[in-house]
Amino acid sequence: MINRKCILSVCLCLVMLMLAGCVQARELTEEKQDIIAEYSAGIVLQHADNYKKRLEKQENPVTPEVSQPPQVTAVPENTPEPAQAAGSEEEPALAQVSLNDLYQVSGMNAEYVSYKSCSKYTNQIAAHKGEWLYIVNFRVSNSTKKPLKVDLSKRGIKYLLNVDGSEYQAHPSFLENGGMNFLKTTIPSGASKKAVVVFRVPEKAKNPGSATVTVRDEGKCETEIRLK
Repeated sequence: MINRKCILSVCLCLVMLMLAGCVQARELTEEKQDIIAEYSAGIVLQHADNYKKRLEKQENPVTPEVSQPPQVTAVPENTPEPAQAAGSEEEPALAQVSLNDLYQVSGMNAEYVSYKSCSKYTNQIAAHKGEWLYIVNFRVSNSTKKPLKVDLSKRGIKYLLNVDGSEYQAHPSFLENGGMNFLKTTIPSGASKKAVVVFRVPEKAKNPGSATVTVRDEGKCETEIRLK
């Protein structure tokens, strides 16, 4: 009620001033009239409750809350683990047989006799500098009543010398009968012949702690001979 009375009082005063200064009002420019009207309106609005509330809202605007987008948790992909490499398959162990079962020559009997460690076997077979020779002696016999032809030259039978854990392959002997690893000969009825296998090894291996020879028919069978 008080605000309304104040407003009416101000308006009446303005009207009286305007009427009293009619003569002078004519001399007022339009610009001055606009200033007076704006000032009067400002006084009236200052006493209006609704205007004060609107003004406070404008001066203190409410900042709207910005909603954060929901966080998306990345789901790990089911990456397959690398497959473990398959273990290398071991070669099956070869059957251990006798010399005669390995050679399988009907009517021939083969046996290990002895070995010799030396630097020279014949004039044609001698160790080179820093080398040593192992000469392994075999005896082959003919148990039939007629001459026996023996040919092991194309059989591919291997002879491996093992000296204290180190392995060496046989060398050609260049003997008349080819040596045991390339044996090609004719044995008379009831007779026997000597055949050797020659190994070349480092000179430091001439005094072995242990030595063996493995005779192997590759992929089929083998036999091991302890040298003594």
